[in-house]
Amino acid sequence: MCTSTKSRRLPAALAALALVAAALALTVATSAASAAGHGKDPRSVGERLVVRGEDTVKDPAGCPGGVCDLQIADGAFRGTLGTGAYGGTVHLRVGEAFPNGEGGLCAPIDSEIVLGAGSPDRLVLAIWGESCQDGKGDLAQASFTGVARFKVKYGTGAYAKARGHGLGSFVEDAADHEHMTLIGRITR
Repeated sequence: MCTSTKSRRLPAALAALALVAAALALTVATSAASAAGHGKDPRSVGERLVVRGEDTVKDPAGCPGGVCDLQIADGAFRGTLGTGAYGGTVHLRVGEAFPNGEGGLCAPIDSEIVLGAGSPDRLVLAIWGESCQDGKGDLAQASFTGVARFKVKYGTGAYAKARGHGLGSFVEDAADHEHMTLIGRITR
């Protein structure tokens, strides 16, 4: 092989080596970003959140403008966040009610629930979904099942930088005692 052929192959070999090095660097950077939570499915980012609670739903005296503001009282929760009190207000949009298929009604809900009420470490959740009467009959004597999504609005104390989301179920018996389950993800 002559000297001119060797001199032409050397820059090509160096360029190929530079491309391999760049590809390796890109792979390492992508892996590091993925490990930090970037590029992952948002459903898998953060720690798992599971909260179960019991409370009493206080019915309002009226429903002005087709919205009943139900108060959540005496709430106590337990789960991956520990234990504590909770409360909030549920806006039941009876003006937008629709049939449940059994002779009863369903209505959209939106709510704000405060986990850790009365403590410096509070987590405020926005909740939206539907609540349906179980079966038919007098609404004042009925039980209800609700399904919803939730999103962390903001937090205080240990949850000051919290973000998260998930799903919730709300089962209220005819005596207005409610069982709440929230399942999702949270980052702090």
